[in-house]
Amino acid sequence: MERETFADNFTDAIQNVDDNGSLNATAAMPLSRRIPIQQSLLVSILPFVGMSVSITGSIANSVVFTVLILARRKFGSSVNTMIINQSLIDLFTCISVVAIYGAKLSNVLVYRGNRIADNVVCVVLESGVFASAGVTAGKFGLVVITLERYFKVVHAIAHRKHYRSWMTWVGVALPWIGGACLSMFPLIGTTRVVNRRCFRMAFWPNKGMAVVSELQ
Repeated sequence: MERETFADNFTDAIQNVDDNGSLNATAAMPLSRRIPIQQSLLVSILPFVGMSVSITGSIANSVVFTVLILARRKFGSSVNTMIINQSLIDLFTCISVVAIYGAKLSNVLVYRGNRIADNVVCVVLESGVFASAGVTAGKFGLVVITLERYFKVVHAIAHRKHYRSWMTWVGVALPWIGGACLSMFPLIGTTRVVNRRCFRMAFWPNKGMAVVSELQ
């Protein structure tokens, strides 16, 4: 008799667990359905937000660039030249981002089977080769300006004695060279279109180079 009572209670407990589980699963269904809707809404809004931010950055950097050019004509200095170069790098990067989001919003990123045209669209627009190079060049530019200011302030006498005008132009060129060598050339060489899909920096000569690129 006791065994039958225990078995009945155990059966009732299992049924209660199953009922609660089914209720929880039913209650969780609307939430799981909301997540794809929220994700799709975010994906549709993100290009417009990116376009707005990049356009604002382009306008702001254009104004800064113009003001610095006018100031350099009046005052002139090596650091002013480097800041002008930095502003130009930021402007170049923002315009590149505008081109990327403009292509996405206008549905230009379509691969039609032409190998050359598809690779150009993949590398230039979808992978953002110029925007990536601009970001890297911007980092180099900030390092160059910081080092120039450090030596001029901390080692003022040595700076006044040994600094030459050609050093300014080397400081202007280094960020562009760094952006090209560390971002643009590797991205161009390792990005391909396969089955009408763009794979960014996916084809490296060996695994070691791929690991190093992931660490940057």
